[in-house]
Amino acid sequence: MIRIRQFIEYLFLLFFYYLLSLLPVATGSKITGYMCMLIFMSLSRKRKKRLKGQLRTYMNLTERESHQCAKLIYYHFGQNMAELAMIKTMLKKKNFSCPKLPNQDKKGNIYVAAHFSNWEVTGIPSYQSGQKTACVYRHINNPFIDRFVLKRRSKIFTGGCYEKFNVTAMDLAKLINNNINIALVCDERRFNGIKIDFLGHKAYCNTVPALLARRTGADIYTIRANRERNSNYTFVIDKIDMGKNKDKDNTILNVTAKINNIYSNWILSNPSEWWLWNHEKWKQKNEE
Repeated sequence: MIRIRQFIEYLFLLFFYYLLSLLPVATGSKITGYMCMLIFMSLSRKRKKRLKGQLRTYMNLTERESHQCAKLIYYHFGQNMAELAMIKTMLKKKNFSCPKLPNQDKKGNIYVAAHFSNWEVTGIPSYQSGQKTACVYRHINNPFIDRFVLKRRSKIFTGGCYEKFNVTAMDLAKLINNNINIALVCDERRFNGIKIDFLGHKAYCNTVPALLARRTGADIYTIRANRERNSNYTFVIDKIDMGKNKDKDNTILNVTAKINNIYSNWILSNPSEWWLWNHEKWKQKNEE
């Protein structure tokens, strides 16, 4: 019964995708954005309440401001969905203005993004530079839709797409040592990470980039996609200074803190709706 429901959902997605494909990307992106905003603001009351509560607590927004911000968060999320579905068209239309990527010196680089703006397109600079980059992703519960999305991600990430719970740090290290970049989205809560300040409050943060860099000697870069008008994008890429501390724990702590400080600056320097606030970043272990 579940599979039948999932297949029906998939058919609906295909029909909607066909309608979108008849429109310019920017128009389809806006339509999907408004639809997503209406659906989540109307139906997902528990999630909306949690999201608005986090905005009030960690961004000091009023009830009215948090409500407006929540609408925009869901709107931008809908845009991301449409743009990923139409990524082939966007590549043909050259919607991306990419900086020159750092060289791969017999070793892949580590690129870390956040759920900020459209994180799905952060592999575009390496794709256009001809560098192989592998991504780590979290699967969608509907296997039919998951394959649909994975097919589009695979167009960008030519080094392979690896499911989050089926890949190890050792697997990623092998890819780096084989001159393949690794792309990671690292702003979600991770209880086996370390606690550091995030927007002025303690939160569990992902240490995988620092661990991989320490193990392989690869460089770490943060990458952010900036959405411009009409679904065009520019990118900002910054190198993380690993420092010269020989102590493993201090190195991992310092590098992880630097990455999350950059994430915090992204959120604070831009309207807060550009970050996907759905994640319960500050949740503690004893709250599970």
